[in-house]
Order: sequence, then C-alpha cells, then structure tokens
Amino acid sequence: MQRNERLEAMQEAASVAFAPLRLTTEDFDFDGSIRYASAGGLLVADITGNPGGVWRPQRLITSTDSELYKFSLHLSGSCALGQDGRHAAINPGDLVVYDTTRPYGLVYGTAYRTVVVGVPRERLAGQASALRQAIARPTRTDGGLRRVVAGMLNGLAEDLDGTVTEGGTQLADALLSLLGKVFTGDAELADPRTSTRERVLAYCEANLGDPDLSVESIAQAHGVSARYLHKVFAGTGTTIAALIRTRRLQRIRDDLADPGQTTVPVAVIAARWGVLDPTHVSRLFRAAYGTSPMGYRRQLLR
Repeated sequence: MQRNERLEAMQEAASVAFAPLRLTTEDFDFDGSIRYASAGGLLVADITGNPGGVWRPQRLITSTDSELYKFSLHLSGSCALGQDGRHAAINPGDLVVYDTTRPYGLVYGTAYRTVVVGVPRERLAGQASALRQAIARPTRTDGGLRRVVAGMLNGLAEDLDGTVTEGGTQLADALLSLLGKVFTGDAELADPRTSTRERVLAYCEANLGDPDLSVESIAQAHGVSARYLHKVFAGTGTTIAALIRTRRLQRIRDDLADPGQTTVPVAVIAARWGVLDPTHVSRLFRAAYGTSPMGYRRQLLR
C-alpha cells in the first residue's frame, strides 16, 4: 500500500471510530495504526503514528457527529495540543482531555503512541463546567489516583480484544469515575448534587430499555423528589428527559449501524431501547440526525 493510501486508510478508521478528522504526515514512508474496541458505551483506542498532525477543523464538525470527550494518555513521542485558544506540550506520561464538538489540533514531532478513550459528553454532563476548564491542560500520571488511571489505560491498550469486551458496563463505570475524579477534583465530586447526578446518569444508562423510565420513576428509585432531581440538573444545560431521549436515539443508531442486525426491524430495535411507538421514534430520529431510521440504515448499506 502506498504512503497516501496508508494515511487515508488510517484517517478513515480514526474518523469512523471518533468523529471526522484529517491526518497529515511529515514522512514519505508513513506508518501508523489504530486498534479500538468498545466497553459500556465508551471507545478505547491504541494509536501509533509517524510525525505529523491530527486536525478537526470547524468545516468538518456537523450536528450528526459523535459528541465526545477524548481522554488521551500519551505513551511515547513529543506532542503539542491546541483547543479553545489553549496550547500545551504533551509529554509521555501526561493525561489530557479535549472535545470533538469544537476544533482542535495535535502535532506530533516524533513517532508516537497514545491511548485514547472516547466518552459521550452526556455521560459526564454533570461535570461539563469543570471539564471545560480542564481542556488542553495536561496532568502527570506519576502518582496517586492518576497513576491508577494510567495503569488501567495501559492495561486496556494491551488487551483490547479481551479486557474491554469482557469488562463491559462495569469497566466503563469504573473508568468514568476515575477520569471524573482526575479532571474535576474530589471536592466537586463530593458535592451532594454532583454525586446524585452521577448516580442518576448511571441508573438511566442501565435502564434505557425500560419504557417507563421517567423523572418520577428515577426519583422513586433514588429516594428523592422529582423536584429535587430537576434542581440537581439545573445549570447543566440539559434535562433528565432530554438525556434519556438522546441516549436512546444513540443506542438505536448504534444498533442500526451494526452489520449483524441489518435484518432486525426498526420497531424491534426501538422497543429494545424503551421506545414503543414507531411513529414517535421516526420523528425523533429524523429531528436528531436529519433522516429516518430506515434512511440511515440504507445510507450505511450503500
């Protein structure tokens, strides 16, 4: 495979895994790889490459892209990251976060290896403000909880086909908890409302298939009032109902994109994620992604 073909193949794979981006290289003989697997709705990728750049310019960002926080543990090589007007040198052993909803760029001065975890932004909605402040601000992983996170990410990268797929939701929950503490601080996580938000988000994720999932049922399950739950999510830029709707649509979209489920009717997939009215799911899906569920499936098949 020629240099341009190898570069384009890796660019396409990275774009499919995370969100559309562009790769550049300084070496005529480009070499790089990306391996990834999912765990409980998170994406874990082990990435290597030659000197060059990774770019997500404004022109590539659309409303249908996956909205992710990308947590990157830099393992080797030199790197510079820029987002939101901030620029940082990333060294081996650094952990950093950036956001696919806004432009960013990474420049690698040498051959490199990095482990990247893609986390849907709604999974950390309760910590959005703190994470915005942490963007493009690397933290060392040479001690304490950060060392635990680095060890966990290294282990995942070494066994993508085993540990990630076997760990599932429990692994994802543990990783989210650790990353949240590293980037938002124990003080924020100790706040009662923040703690409640995290529990509610985890509960919603585990019960998306229940058609009766609602603010009232969630409040009852957590021993609080519906009014208190609304207060807990005030200021996050979203509501519990909107989070449930978004996550259900994303799960439906993921199943529609699964080659192993091409013969499963849309209504069956929607019901699996708690949406029992086919007309309702079609309307919601079109509003979110600009096409019907069947239209989305046909586009992928083409």
